[in-house]
Amino acid sequence: MSSFPERQRHLSRRRLLCTCALAAGLTLPACAQYPGHVDTTQTDNQPHLRATGVYEYTGDLTSPKASRLIPIAVWDGTRFQPGGLYLAQPAPLAVEAGTLYELQTAGQRKGLFDIREAEDVGGSWIGVGVFQKEKPPQPPKLRASKHLPQVVKDYDPDKPHFAHLPSDEGPGSAGSSGSAGNSGKSTSGSAASAPPIDPDRPTLHKRSSSGDDTSTASGNAPAPQVPVDVDPDRPTLHKRSDAGSAAASSRADAPPVDPSRPRLAYGRPETTEAIDKPDALTGTPSGMEQIVAVSDPQPGEPHPFAYSWPDPSDITKTQTALETIASKALAPPAPPAPKTKLAPRSTTRARTVHRPAAPPASPGLTNEEFHAYELAYGAGATFVFSAEKKTPDGSMKYITLIAKPDFSGNPQVMLQHITSDKELEFNPRMQLVDAVDADGDHRAELIFELRGKSDRQFAIYRVAYGSAESVFTTASLH
Repeated sequence: MSSFPERQRHLSRRRLLCTCALAAGLTLPACAQYPGHVDTTQTDNQPHLRATGVYEYTGDLTSPKASRLIPIAVWDGTRFQPGGLYLAQPAPLAVEAGTLYELQTAGQRKGLFDIREAEDVGGSWIGVGVFQKEKPPQPPKLRASKHLPQVVKDYDPDKPHFAHLPSDEGPGSAGSSGSAGNSGKSTSGSAASAPPIDPDRPTLHKRSSSGDDTSTASGNAPAPQVPVDVDPDRPTLHKRSDAGSAAASSRADAPPVDPSRPRLAYGRPETTEAIDKPDALTGTPSGMEQIVAVSDPQPGEPHPFAYSWPDPSDITKTQTALETIASKALAPPAPPAPKTKLAPRSTTRARTVHRPAAPPASPGLTNEEFHAYELAYGAGATFVFSAEKKTPDGSMKYITLIAKPDFSGNPQVMLQHITSDKELEFNPRMQLVDAVDADGDHRAELIFELRGKSDRQFAIYRVAYGSAESVFTTASLH
């Protein structure tokens, strides 16, 4: 497979057709086994492959210091297949050399990633390649219309025009008298219908023979020769007699030979020049950034998933409401209320002391992240909120919320995930990567990273019918 930019491709069309046939359990007839057979029963509505991954890098996106692409899933038209195992020979199809991915942020294109090589790191396959800027769309080519334009002319009776004059009635038509006599009634009829002759009309006359002889004689007379001044600085060509002197002069005028000029020789070279290889990202260093990547042989128009707020003040209002929900969920359980003892009733009237209300406790949340998406056209807003909070014993608690607003605009939680440092071994932390259309149905899913103490996974969540459910989870990545 070629990995040059001019031969970039998305997922292989050849493997795409084979995969669809295998998934449907079809058996091709013997007549369709030969190469070059065209199946006329195939339609354009057949499902196609669509791969989704996460591109991780350090530094700038356009010129990263190190990068890698982690395949997550491949949608085969009916279900998600593991991207790190699907059609592995031995490298899976999602990270095959030459595969082109489109980097997206909330559905907006940010560039391209061309995989140059696939690597097996600790039993998990990754793609190593280079970042490429997306080319601007070319304007559509103009096509010739099938309907030729018709020029409509308006008839103006007052517009001057040239009238037809028969040759037999023109001035100087002496030789036409015989033909006029033979024509009879037709000639007289045409002469009667002809318009009157304009006396100011110019006429052509044949020149006499004397005039022709004079012009011919003058035309055949030789032109007088005008002396031409020769430029003394004009270069002249001379034939050299000595060929050896010419070869010697050409060698003297030749430029010196470049000492760095490559030379071809037989045998094995002493030193070989290595081809530049992109730096692969290893581990999870600090400052690592993540962005979703999609590879589709039939990419469609970009679909932005960022929610457009009708009122900017609603952003702070919604985030504050989610902070309150997260603080209550992370707060330690309240101690049981002590039993109250009934005091003897006295006849003295008690005084009520009005004390000022205590200020609300600070939520104490750190590393807050708040995102609002419109996962489909007209689907409304979907909120994703995550934060951390330090407990009195020094450990950290992590919370992730997925919510949607009700009719009053108040967020209603659909999914709540809480974990702590002590539970990461069996209850990983959920960190949002982004929203992406993973199955090509023009409705976005949410991709989360499930990070544990020593490993991590990626999960795809689908939000529908007032709930958020996990539809696919990768294997553990170390």
